[in-house]
Amino acid sequence: MVLHQNTYPINLRYVLIALAAVLLTFVLHESTHYLTGKLLGYDMWMNLNAAGLVDGQSYSQEWHNQLVSIAGPIITVLQGIAIFIIINKTKNLNWYPFLFVAVLMRIFASAISAISVPNDEARVSEWLGIGKMTLPIVVSLFLVYLLVRTSREQKINLKFNALSFVILSIGITTLIYTNQYFINQ
Repeated sequence: MVLHQNTYPINLRYVLIALAAVLLTFVLHESTHYLTGKLLGYDMWMNLNAAGLVDGQSYSQEWHNQLVSIAGPIITVLQGIAIFIIINKTKNLNWYPFLFVAVLMRIFASAISAISVPNDEARVSEWLGIGKMTLPIVVSLFLVYLLVRTSREQKINLKFNALSFVILSIGITTLIYTNQYFINQ
């Protein structure tokens, strides 16, 4: 990370943009799982942190399950690439939380996959026979690369990144907690 001081402030506006980035990223990710399943002809449900088949259903073909699983990470990677391009063209750091949250979302999902039940790209990675953590690591490292490159090119300092990490982590934790205890399908 670059140690030069960036004049972009972390203020209430930035915090609100960061929290919106968390919500929109999760909704986009889960909606993509949901829509992929619907396009394949399945009855699906969705909430803020999960999407799946309606109870009693199963996928008629295993590749349908894998396609639904990988659809969310694909859209999250595409979000990361799009935001990377937007920031580097416009120099507008209001977009930065949308890149950062994509990184955190996939790193946190990878960590959960490593210690618990595989999710998204870990399931696909196992199905492909390349090891449970291969795709999660590749996806996470690619998104980290985009974040580090953006941070260096925009001269975003370590303090700004650390505070962004804290704000986004609190936002993600709050979203998951809210989903689990108040919304959960």
